[in-house]
Amino acid sequence: MKKNGLCCFPMWGNYKKALRIMKLTTVLLLVFVFQTFAVVGYAQRAQLTLDMKNISVEDALYEIEQQSDYVFLYNRDLIDVNRRSTLKVKNAKIGTVLEQLFEDTNVGYQIIDRQVVLSVKSTQQQKKSVSGKVVDNQGIALPGVTVVIKGTTTGTITDFDGNYSLNNVTEGNTLVFSFVGMRTREMIVGSSSTIDIVLEEEAIGIEEVVAIGYGTQKKVNLTGSVSSIDFANEIESRPVTNVSSALAGLSSGVTVRQGVGKPGEDGASIRIRGIGTLNNNNPLIIIDGMEGVLDAINPDDIASISILKDAASSAIYGSRAANGVVLVTTKKGNKDRTTVNYSGNFSMSSPSNLLEFVSDYPTYMRLINESARNIGSAEHFSHTTIEAWEAANANPNGVNENGVPNWVAFPNTNWATEMYESNLVQEHNLSVNGGSKKSTYLLSLGYLDNPGLVQNTGVKRYTFRVNLESDITDWLTVGTRTYAVQQDKELGNYKDMLNFMRQSTPGLVGEYNGKYGYPEAPEESATANNLYGFLNNKEGDDRVSRFNSTVFSEVDIIKGLSWRFNLNYSRRFDEYNSHTNGAAGERIKFSEDLIMAEATPPSLMSTYYKTYANESYTLENLLNYQTTIGEDHDISALAGYNENYFFGYDHNSTKKGLIDQSISTPGSATEMISIGGGAVDYAIRSWFGRVNYGFKQKYLLEANFRYDGSSRFHEDQRWGMFPSFSAAWRVSEESFMQELLPGFQNLKLRASWGQLGNNVTQRGNTVENYAYQAVYGDVGYSFGGTQVAGLRPTIIANPFLEWESTTMTNIGLDFTTLDSRMTAEMDFYNKVTDGILTVPPIYLTTGLIGAPIRNTAEVTNKGLEFTLGWRDQIGEVSYSVSGNFSYNHNEVTGYKGKLEEGWRTDENGEEYYYSNLGDVSSGTTTRTIEDHIIGEYLVYDLYKGNGNHFNADGTVNPNGGPTDGMIRTEEDMNWLKAMVEDGARFFPNQDIKKNGIWYGDYIYADNNGDGTYGNTYDRRFTGTSSMPKYTFGLNMNFAWKNFDLGLVWSGMAGYELYWNESGYNRPNMRIGNQVGEILANDHYYFNEDDVNDPANNIHATYPRLKLDEGDSQNTEASTAWLYDASFLKLRNFTLGYTLPSNLAQKIHTQRVRVYFSAENLFTITSFPGLDPEMGANSNYPIMRQISFGTNISF
Repeated sequence: MKKNGLCCFPMWGNYKKALRIMKLTTVLLLVFVFQTFAVVGYAQRAQLTLDMKNISVEDALYEIEQQSDYVFLYNRDLIDVNRRSTLKVKNAKIGTVLEQLFEDTNVGYQIIDRQVVLSVKSTQQQKKSVSGKVVDNQGIALPGVTVVIKGTTTGTITDFDGNYSLNNVTEGNTLVFSFVGMRTREMIVGSSSTIDIVLEEEAIGIEEVVAIGYGTQKKVNLTGSVSSIDFANEIESRPVTNVSSALAGLSSGVTVRQGVGKPGEDGASIRIRGIGTLNNNNPLIIIDGMEGVLDAINPDDIASISILKDAASSAIYGSRAANGVVLVTTKKGNKDRTTVNYSGNFSMSSPSNLLEFVSDYPTYMRLINESARNIGSAEHFSHTTIEAWEAANANPNGVNENGVPNWVAFPNTNWATEMYESNLVQEHNLSVNGGSKKSTYLLSLGYLDNPGLVQNTGVKRYTFRVNLESDITDWLTVGTRTYAVQQDKELGNYKDMLNFMRQSTPGLVGEYNGKYGYPEAPEESATANNLYGFLNNKEGDDRVSRFNSTVFSEVDIIKGLSWRFNLNYSRRFDEYNSHTNGAAGERIKFSEDLIMAEATPPSLMSTYYKTYANESYTLENLLNYQTTIGEDHDISALAGYNENYFFGYDHNSTKKGLIDQSISTPGSATEMISIGGGAVDYAIRSWFGRVNYGFKQKYLLEANFRYDGSSRFHEDQRWGMFPSFSAAWRVSEESFMQELLPGFQNLKLRASWGQLGNNVTQRGNTVENYAYQAVYGDVGYSFGGTQVAGLRPTIIANPFLEWESTTMTNIGLDFTTLDSRMTAEMDFYNKVTDGILTVPPIYLTTGLIGAPIRNTAEVTNKGLEFTLGWRDQIGEVSYSVSGNFSYNHNEVTGYKGKLEEGWRTDENGEEYYYSNLGDVSSGTTTRTIEDHIIGEYLVYDLYKGNGNHFNADGTVNPNGGPTDGMIRTEEDMNWLKAMVEDGARFFPNQDIKKNGIWYGDYIYADNNGDGTYGNTYDRRFTGTSSMPKYTFGLNMNFAWKNFDLGLVWSGMAGYELYWNESGYNRPNMRIGNQVGEILANDHYYFNEDDVNDPANNIHATYPRLKLDEGDSQNTEASTAWLYDASFLKLRNFTLGYTLPSNLAQKIHTQRVRVYFSAENLFTITSFPGLDPEMGANSNYPIMRQISFGTNISF
């Protein structure tokens, strides 16, 4: 076989290669069609002039290659290249030349791109067996290589030694050899029955095609910052329940945080390049070209995800793209063959972490008593009760005088393990994809059953998808992308359960004989809650149904010019109803078999019904043009129009007084409590375009614009223009660079500038769609001595409201080197968002009307992103490692004015301390203020002394107090008393006594030097917030023979969490509330009456316990409760095995893979709370999943 190694890369060939690597689906259709026209254009344009006599075929082919970009591929065993021939043509097309050259021979040809494959016109159809060996360019055998007869489903896979054997092969058939990470090769079968193949490594990153706005592009030609994720490959063996959380660690510049693990609500927040606004920071989600909801699609349906990070790549989406864009491309059919795929897994789920409470009730009672003594109060629990419990604990299976087991009559309930449980999660997906020469299709079904970690909080999800496209003629293609989702959630009231979990004690049984327990100790509070009663206090249904369909057509108008029309319709319908579960209100004191609280009677039960629905349509027209001028000038252009309309409404009602709990319809209730409903709509209309120019694939330019009009603004401010410009220089294509640094397969410099917008206006967490005009609401007022309903304006109109505008500059560097084994991407960016929509306060004299939303603030983000990958093979072990790192710093550069603090002198010459903090900032413990990061902590510093206490002359040393801010020793106490005698004041308690400031209490620093320690002027900004400055990820993959191993790590650093939560780590106690294990095991205790008391613990981490929730001496917002929240998490560990092809074929399958996978296996962190990824306070834990699954192809 011959191949001209000097040939340029044909464009259509690159796209075929990219299809194999990235498995892109819907959006690639555009490029596919455009490139087909480019290829046809070359075949029609290229003309040859030849005048050769008695020349060999080999020399004739060489001459054609010299005059054109064509490359000939053939097998010398089949093609007689020494045959002599005569050629005489003038300005002839390639087909005419070849017909003359091979006239009266059995040689045929096929033009693929600018490659011409010569083959024998087969007349013999006798079947035979073909075998051989597949190795890499180092001669190492490659197991698991797929060998298929092109255009059929007949194929096999190489064994451990790289050998294969294929039956029923005909001479002239084409064998296709493919393997992950290697260039696919095709070989025409000749007379030989042995075909050995050498596969070369794919040039990773050079030929990769990625999705961009309204199209695709070779990654090597990108001028913007785009991350591409081969999502189908990444999650093939992961028990992924939602898409968003699975993105953690897979891309630089993207912060993914899962805030809650509750099924159906476990989607993660995604932040691209930090927080750019004080409003909605969610990125735009585009699914197959249309705006959608990321977690509403089946993860198994996704082929790839692209993340547009800079303005150059995002500006095509204009006002919706200020926070970045996530492009999702779903899978599509295969024209070559029909394949049935099944994937399924069973996972044992358990909490990734739990915060424990004291479960031994005698210990709990003693701690409560200790907290009472600490403030000089009488002990709450009697020694008789404590001793009775201890006696019962020694014989838990004994019974009391009423025949009740001791473990029930004298409970020691661990509410953490009581309420959280392990469960079996199962997921199944079935898809059929295939097609013909004219059409392709994909049908998929998905089912997820996730019972959750708490009873009655599970979710079942059903998904359906059909992706279909068909070439009606050679100039018209039509198709659809349609999917539907139904999600059914159980009605467990986890929110109330979580709230009351801290408001309970070990002294009551959760559930016994189907009944809920009541506090057993006589001293225990009646408000010590049974959590089951809150979790199961409602019954009913919660169903969310979604339908989304896009129909499209594409018309090839002339060579290089096409028109695409898209029409999308989306509908969501929520059906929710709940009614009182009367039995959940009953409480039993089991030791005496007494009913302490009756079940709720039907007359007091209520029923609630709510429906919510929304629908939207998007209409889109796209004109694409692509051409090459003189082979060096690549030009493409896009022009488009888009309009979108959204309408949503809801109805709700509550009625009371049911006939029976089993009949809960509104018509069966007797008393109307409330009825309500509302509606909202908004629209956007846009014109947009893009122009790309490339010279010799070395110098690349791109310009984008979008002109958006939004219904959320007054007609005079409605329209906004959002442009971007970018350029790239492929330095590696310069001849001097190839001589200077020959080891670089790609070296590219990128730069971009652009503007984006944001039209989402918010008031708190509520999106305002009509903020530019006065909005009216109902109000009750007195008329004639009777309250009647009326209307009043609820907010002040602001017709001058404008778009938020984000301006971003980006500089990037990409390179591929060391024979394509190493790849790297680096980006530096500066992002400024101004005109941020806020709600500044107004004077109270305006009454109850709400303040108008205004454009007042500015935020700047600066950062660095870096991705480094390595791919290689050692012996029979192939591996790849990819790491990414991001740094982002945000700062509020415009808000309500500058902070001014310091000492001043009044007109009388008196000094006073001045601060305008309240005027120029908003928030409490976390603040928004100019020249600081968003949500920066404003807290007290703990006092930090040197421990010397007193000066040599006996006077008190103000800097000599406790070294860590806690009064621990008698010396510390003497110092404190001396300081007070010297005029110092220590806030907030001030008085030195047991129920004031005492041993085991914090004192705070006097930062402003006024002699008062811990007043409001002593708070300072920490320079930290709950948003990480650094995010990082590491992906590792190994393969040996038929085994594969994958690990996904992710982490965050450079942020702190403020955690001071009652019942967990807060040292203030209350009767009927929990005591956290973390506090019980490490709190201060000092018996001043007995310094040798073995219970003394003066070096503890946490302050003393106090039976007083209102005492704030130790619970002020201070650095004591700020924790470094940096973490590194093993997101996924997967070990898989693929059956040898001969075994798979014996069970009538093409491919069978089994795997073990562990999700959220462990977290490395110093944060003592639940999970630093989730935030500070307790919540529904993230699931740890241990999964076994399989992927089967038929």
